[in-house]
Amino acid sequence: MLLYYLAAIFKGLHPRVDDDFVDKLNYHYTSAIIFAFAIIVSAKQYVGYPIQCWVPAQFTDAWEQYTENFCWVENTYYLPMHHAIPQDYGERRSRQISYYQWVPFVLALEALMFYIPCILWRGLLHWHSGIDVQGLTQMACDARMMDHEARSMTVHTIAGHMEDALEIQREVSDRDFCGSCFGRRFGSYVSCLYVLIKILYTVNVFGQIFLLNTFLGTSNILYGFHILLDLLNGREWDESGNFPRVTMCDFEVRVLGNVHHHTVQCVLMINMFNEKIFLLLWFWFFMVSLITLCSLCHWLIISLAPTQRVRFIRKYLHATELVTDRQSVKKFVHKYLGLDGVFCLRMISAHAGDIMATELVVALWHNFNDRVRKSPIEMFEGANMVMQSPIKMTEMNFKSWLLGQHPNKAMFEGGNPNRGKGKRRKSDGYFTFV
Repeated sequence: MLLYYLAAIFKGLHPRVDDDFVDKLNYHYTSAIIFAFAIIVSAKQYVGYPIQCWVPAQFTDAWEQYTENFCWVENTYYLPMHHAIPQDYGERRSRQISYYQWVPFVLALEALMFYIPCILWRGLLHWHSGIDVQGLTQMACDARMMDHEARSMTVHTIAGHMEDALEIQREVSDRDFCGSCFGRRFGSYVSCLYVLIKILYTVNVFGQIFLLNTFLGTSNILYGFHILLDLLNGREWDESGNFPRVTMCDFEVRVLGNVHHHTVQCVLMINMFNEKIFLLLWFWFFMVSLITLCSLCHWLIISLAPTQRVRFIRKYLHATELVTDRQSVKKFVHKYLGLDGVFCLRMISAHAGDIMATELVVALWHNFNDRVRKSPIEMFEGANMVMQSPIKMTEMNFKSWLLGQHPNKAMFEGGNPNRGKGKRRKSDGYFTFV
């Protein structure tokens, strides 16, 4: 039973199609690298001999084992060979190196921290979004290898799901204060949540660099470059003091009521691995932090800039030569799709390809035109969807509405004298002014 739950947990952490490559670089590839390093260090520590000490000749094998265990647990301190051993024990303690015992646990914690934004994203997306981004994108990916008829049916199914989800999202948010606060009322819950997760990824990776420096006891922001420069200049550990192989250890033993002080010299073979591992991790974190920061800036621009959303949708509409005027595309993007609809299309485009994205945009465009032509007319005032009185919309009025050329709103209102009083009632599944 326990193995079953563990398998389910690891299966849930597999990469999915509701995020981009930079997210996978953080929570999947980086975590896998860190876990691999943690296993290597753990094997050396708990299977091999991480420390060996040079003890006096009178020490028995049991005393030698006790000395090595004590020095491993209670820390050692680095002292260059040509320096005299300080007489002050306080100075010796100030030189102690206390990180090497905790390396596997720190690496495991770092890997977990890279997974936390991913867990939050999937949990909040499933719990409160109302849009199954993973399911819709996976359907689009599966439809790529289908024949034309089956792919067309899948595209219309996806378009219908998106339309229903976005409409329900707007209706539910009118009665849900939490949904309104977090963007569902404005069709932006998923987009805002994704940008927030991007911020968490960025904060996490920069925090990892800071944690790495703190763990190693250095305040040097460019620690990795400093270590690399030492290696390129031929400055080994015995000069720099970084990841020393040979250290000193002080311990006391009580023999016949008398306390005896001993100072021994020990070899930390594990530091040979730690030096290379932490150097690689530091540069990996530095690279991931730059990539993640660029990705955050990219998603902030394409998600929050209205022109970028219009340009994205217009690209696919122009590919099929369906529309040329800018006003109709703006209404389609801002009032019908919203931020979350465009976000879903971006995910589908990134994972299923431009062909599937083009077919889906065309299907949504036709659904949008059909809905506007029908009675009642769907109008969007600001962020709230308002349904006008049921009338038949002429072809001229339809084109004028798409182009934004409707200075006289009465031609849409059907002579409703109560328009503007703010009173609404439900009628045939729509909100209607009475």
